[in-house]
Amino acid sequence: MLFFLGRTAKRLVSNLANLAASAAGLIILVKQHVLLAVFVVGLGLAVLITAAVLKYWFFRFKVEEERIRIRQGVLKKTQLDMRFERIQGVGIEQGPIYRLLDLVTVRFTTAGAAGGEGHLPAVKPAFAAALRERIGSRRSLVEAPAESHDRSVLVRLRTRDLICVGLTDPRVLQFALLGTAFMPALGRAFGDVFDAAGEVLRETLARFEGFGPLVGVAIALGALFVVVAAIALGSIVFALLRYHGYELSLEHRAFRSRAGLFTRKEVVVEATKIQQLCLVQGVRMRAMRRFRLDARSATAGHGSAERADGAEKLTVPLLGESAVEELRERVFASEGQGLRLLPASEGFASVSPVSIWPGALWFGIVPALAGALVLSATVGAVGLWCLAWAVVATLIAWQRWRHRGYLHDDEGLVSRSGLLGYRVDAFLFRKVQRVTVTQSPLERRNGLAGLRVDLASGQVSVPFIEHETARRLCNYILFKAESSQTPWY
Repeated sequence: MLFFLGRTAKRLVSNLANLAASAAGLIILVKQHVLLAVFVVGLGLAVLITAAVLKYWFFRFKVEEERIRIRQGVLKKTQLDMRFERIQGVGIEQGPIYRLLDLVTVRFTTAGAAGGEGHLPAVKPAFAAALRERIGSRRSLVEAPAESHDRSVLVRLRTRDLICVGLTDPRVLQFALLGTAFMPALGRAFGDVFDAAGEVLRETLARFEGFGPLVGVAIALGALFVVVAAIALGSIVFALLRYHGYELSLEHRAFRSRAGLFTRKEVVVEATKIQQLCLVQGVRMRAMRRFRLDARSATAGHGSAERADGAEKLTVPLLGESAVEELRERVFASEGQGLRLLPASEGFASVSPVSIWPGALWFGIVPALAGALVLSATVGAVGLWCLAWAVVATLIAWQRWRHRGYLHDDEGLVSRSGLLGYRVDAFLFRKVQRVTVTQSPLERRNGLAGLRVDLASGQVSVPFIEHETARRLCNYILFKAESSQTPWY
């Protein structure tokens, strides 16, 4: 019941916009009607607890010789049938309460199941270990046996590494947006406090009136520094809670990651189940020469790895250049020897410079001309400054073109993209589900085309390459996928 209660609460708070709106409404309600606010909170908790009890009562699972069946649902009944050989990864999660009760939650990442996930909450660790061993032994009958049974630690993060993870986490911007959303509600709820603070600020400025506007600028910069520091500190704390004690190891051709301070999470994914490697390097990571790597397995639909309930994926939050290539070799093994993940590697072919024009035209020149015409009629010659946006948009499109590139060998392909940072996607041809050659009017006019590849983990595209090159790549990828005797999953 605690598992279902926590999962429902997590869904409610996962949307920052809903969380900010609910918190703002509650703050206003507390100020105006305290008893009504208490009643609303109590009613909400009662509904959550009732839903958790009912979900627990109707949850059943059965372990058979070759599969696991999970049946759940109160009003809408669902049954998930997971065959052992189709399971992409097995994860174990243990929160503080479960640690006291000696219980764990087992999560399964499956290929094509509804929601992409299955879970067994509140089971004994011994049962979870036996089930994982049983799944692994069953898969070994389908796949080739591993050559080595040694366990090797590939990545281990220390405290200073986790600080870097917090400082480079993109959720810093989400924290900033959440704080911005809270400001109007806080202003209405604590207006008296803000008025008193404003009076103190005005008295302070009056004392330094002789220094002119420099005092106001200094105070504004100080306030901005405090806000940025608070957001960065919150992101660092989040990273410490999530990735404390992070360790990535390789056991029997299976990657295992362990991390977490209060809630310990363990994710295990077979190397053969990995469909795609995604390397990300933002601006701050570029300054530190570090990367983030996601090893993505099959999901129930494009992009569902990000949206599936409780979905687990193998993530390395921070690693260096040498570790990136080592992990690539470990995942692809003897395949894809000519592939490279580092964005600065040699061998990347550029796409056509024609790709600059769509971004520069539709996001730069057209809006700039429209804005200049409208504002010039109302405010005069000042409106002509809108034309500067055309130059900015063109520079942005040019920078995107500079970072666009691709390389391939006989076994796989790598696509590179980005604006200030980089994103690199790598996959093997035998994992491909579908290949499409696309042509926009601009590409057709210049003898170019785009290559779109659909994997069980998502979609990878290479636009504005020679049409003949795209066509040959499409045919070759289909040949490799159809002729491979190794299962894609």
